[in-house]
Amino acid sequence: MSQKIPVLVYHHVYPEGHLELAVPPGDKATGVIGEAEFRRHVQYIADGGWEVVPTTRLVSWLEGGSTLPQRAVVLHFDNGWLDTSEIAMPILSEFGMAGTCYVISEPTAAASRGEPAGIRTSTEGVVYKPFLTWEHARELLDTGWEIGAHTATHPKLGETLSQHGEKGVLAEIEGSNAEYKTGLGFAPVHFAYPSGSRSERTDEILAQHYKSLRRWSFANPSAWTFTDHETSPFALECQNVDNTVSFEDFTRIFNEAEED
Repeated sequence: MSQKIPVLVYHHVYPEGHLELAVPPGDKATGVIGEAEFRRHVQYIADGGWEVVPTTRLVSWLEGGSTLPQRAVVLHFDNGWLDTSEIAMPILSEFGMAGTCYVISEPTAAASRGEPAGIRTSTEGVVYKPFLTWEHARELLDTGWEIGAHTATHPKLGETLSQHGEKGVLAEIEGSNAEYKTGLGFAPVHFAYPSGSRSERTDEILAQHYKSLRRWSFANPSAWTFTDHETSPFALECQNVDNTVSFEDFTRIFNEAEED
């Protein structure tokens, strides 16, 4: 059997009673999930004997340089929202788990200066919300998390390439890596595509700067894809998880991961 690794992608983890949790999710990705449901997910992972492994270890396994436990799962948190530090991190710490936070550099730098920052997302449109600061990011690192790259401003890179050419793509990558080095002292080696927008040419450009590239997609009803040993490190597959995903569908991720 080819081992299949669930890579779960979260965005916002909100405290119970948050206004956005009261909005009917409909059939479009929302990027939000409640604290209680997120804890339920983490408890299920722990009770099922699944081991949360770092992205670096997953990529090493794909390259033939390490082994993985039979029940391995990877947790990703996109954009660098403040609730990743305030809500998701403490819950995972209770269970001895850690994730990878893919940080958008410009709003994180702005938050570190005490300034507001807005971005455009596929799930929420243009939003101004609290982001991590570099200090928060360093706290994540101190608790065993990894920090990944997610561009400077969160554009759809496939569209950026079409509209602005390779220089437009490189401006996002080189600009963000410079910010990461200033804020963290290093540039991340793992990258996640904003909104999953990509092409073969963007893959080729980014592969010169990173050790892995992660995709993103959304389907309703849920249709799960997995990273397995045949997956390229530059085409990591993942599952988007938010309040459009029922708990039954969430558990199905793990059941399908173990099917022949």
